Amino acid sequence: MPAVNDAATGHVTPSDPVRLIMNSTVATVDVGCSMLEVVAELVADEIGAVLVTGEHGPLGVLSERDVVTALTTARDLAEVQAEDVMSTEVVWADPADSVRAVGILMRDAGVRHIPVGNDREVLGVVAMRDVLSVLLAEN
Repeated sequence: MPAVNDAATGHVTPSDPVRLIMNSTVATVDVGCSMLEVVAELVADEIGAVLVTGEHGPLGVLSERDVVTALTTARDLAEVQAEDVMSTEVVWADPADSVRAVGILMRDAGVRHIPVGNDREVLGVVAMRDVLSVLLAEN
């Protein structure tokens, strides 16, 4: 059965592609940014994760959880760089993956934010709350 997406009402179903709920604006920081700069970016954009990039593209993801982990080590956040804290085993979603499949991917990988695209091109990012909004929507 094909996915049902009522574009007029904005209703997205769990079988619809994740590209319909991804945020195409992706916050990025350079691999050499200090954790204080990363925190400022998270706060300014009111987001939970940033993509860490380098000379050749995406290198990792840095989330609020990673910031908390850095704080527990009692290191000076002005001295710690994004590359010291970021998660380098990035889990990617394809834009055609269903919302349900991405939810399962998030659960299995233990992550709350997934870039959409591939390790060379980022098309967007999807957060757990975006997936849950679809999965828990009442019909």
